[in-house]
Amino acid sequence: MQAATQDFTIREFADRAPGARLASLAAFFVNGSVFGVWATQIPAIKDHLDLSPGVLGVALLCLAAGALTAMVGTGPLLGRVGSAPVIRLTAVAFALILPLPALMPDLLSLCAVLFLFGAAGGTMDVAMNAHGALVERHLGRPIMSSLHGMWSLGGLFGAGVGGLLLQILPPPVQASILAAALLVLFFALHRRFLPGSADRRAEPSGLALPDRGTLLLGALTFLAFMSEGAILDWSAVYLREDLGGAASIAALGFAVFSGAMAVGRFCGDRLRQRFGGPVLVRAGAVLAFAGLAVALTGGGPVVAVAGFGLTGLGLSNVVPVLFSAAGAKAEGDAGQAIAAVATLGYAGVLTGPALLGFVAEASTVGFSFALVAALALVIAAASSRAVAQQG
Repeated sequence: MQAATQDFTIREFADRAPGARLASLAAFFVNGSVFGVWATQIPAIKDHLDLSPGVLGVALLCLAAGALTAMVGTGPLLGRVGSAPVIRLTAVAFALILPLPALMPDLLSLCAVLFLFGAAGGTMDVAMNAHGALVERHLGRPIMSSLHGMWSLGGLFGAGVGGLLLQILPPPVQASILAAALLVLFFALHRRFLPGSADRRAEPSGLALPDRGTLLLGALTFLAFMSEGAILDWSAVYLREDLGGAASIAALGFAVFSGAMAVGRFCGDRLRQRFGGPVLVRAGAVLAFAGLAVALTGGGPVVAVAGFGLTGLGLSNVVPVLFSAAGAKAEGDAGQAIAAVATLGYAGVLTGPALLGFVAEASTVGFSFALVAALALVIAAASSRAVAQQG
């Protein structure tokens, strides 16, 4: 009787998986959009509070600290309540906090709000990736690249529309309007998530140390996400201050980057099937290096925006392939391996830009991007060993 009930439950989850994929796409879109809007606000906040690159890096480090602090407890939390309830709670919090940074009167209050902002966004990131992996298993086919593609499409929407609205609206009003629109979309689809019981454990486990193979995947994911974070947090500053671009052009840097990533990721599953995971990661990392080299040639803001587009195309499938490799490596719980890689990876997107701020303080933002280009070559060199089992 127990086995029959379990079989029925698995069939029920499989029947609900297509709808859950749609809800997951919405969650990734909302998360990416919030980050895209945030990217457009960074130069305005920097100017409003008269922050130097190094001080801005401290503020971004607070965002990273909030995310990583929350991520430590996310794995056990998912085991206790399931991924869907965590996504619902953090999506609402992430959107509601979005308008607050632009309202802060000083650095201390900005850091406090960014800590909470990072905690909400980081927890949502891990939860929605865990839910995506769960839906993928019940569907019986890969969907991770398309989910990450929707995140990039969200970044394109948030940065593109956000940049346009900044021409006519103050930053807090712009963020409030977009946050409200994103919540309407999320609430329209959130009931389609798989129930919390789908990945809630009867006996939740605590934190577990990843093996060496998973650590290597996590390290490469760290570098890939660090590169993405550099574009998110510093592209607008580079285009506006180093190259003298207008505010509208500066906002296009991350928008074009996200659009190129979306195109690459929506083609990712087919490309991986044809060429294999290691080839896809290696070629993508080399293309990312070339794109950053173009952005740093000094050819002007338009050329730099094109370079950021090539970088986005190159990086587009690196992280999805690494997540898939993490699931394939795990001999026990694939979800734990994916969560470990995700946590290490998001440490890169959150802490990397803050560290680059200190580099920019001592040199230039352009030099920081040159370091990111060098890290892309490290990913290319290590890809075959890390993703050896990908066909």
